[in-house]
Amino acid sequence: MATNAIDFYSHRDGPNPWKNIILFEELGIPYNATYLTFGDANGGVEHEDFLKKNPAGRVPWIKDPTTGIELTESNLISEYLVDHYDKKGIFSVEGEQNQLLVKQWLGFQAASQGPFFAQVTLVKRTITTVDRALKGKEYLVGDKITLADLAYIPWDLALDTVLQGDEESATAEGRKKLWPDWFAWHNRVLQRPSVQKMLAIQRKAQGKE
Repeated sequence: MATNAIDFYSHRDGPNPWKNIILFEELGIPYNATYLTFGDANGGVEHEDFLKKNPAGRVPWIKDPTTGIELTESNLISEYLVDHYDKKGIFSVEGEQNQLLVKQWLGFQAASQGPFFAQVTLVKRTITTVDRALKGKEYLVGDKITLADLAYIPWDLALDTVLQGDEESATAEGRKKLWPDWFAWHNRVLQRPSVQKMLAIQRKAQGKE
């Protein structure tokens, strides 16, 4: 268990940092969140103060005072948190094949979901791929919850906006009809207490409650 709170730099709106919030809450890891704005003004991701921490000017970014580790990139941070603080093995899987599959799905999420979620056709193709992989399964890898499942949640929560205007998939009802296995999986993961806690923290951070 982390003996000191992890410094966590985020922003309020973009999906990626919220993957890590789920893990902080799920694993009971203490953290201090600092919410940055976009741009180079004071408190921005491109301000010189933050660029000294992360030259890429991107969040999320962490510094773990317990280990001295500093990291950026949301999926890498998630892997680090599980490797160091998932003592009960909530998100671990056995066997090299399953371990590599988790990394495969994290890579697919990073390469296909985030960058292309502004393009409806590619969004639908991504969801179709996940739906196909979930046929007859509750989770993506090893019949249990892993980082591979959690990584998709923050982006998928934006689908009402991303798919707005698409005749087939603009509504939750339409998505359930098109991708029943994906839809059941999404809602299964969404109901985890840590994900619900993340959503409450996000609403508060965004001034929505």
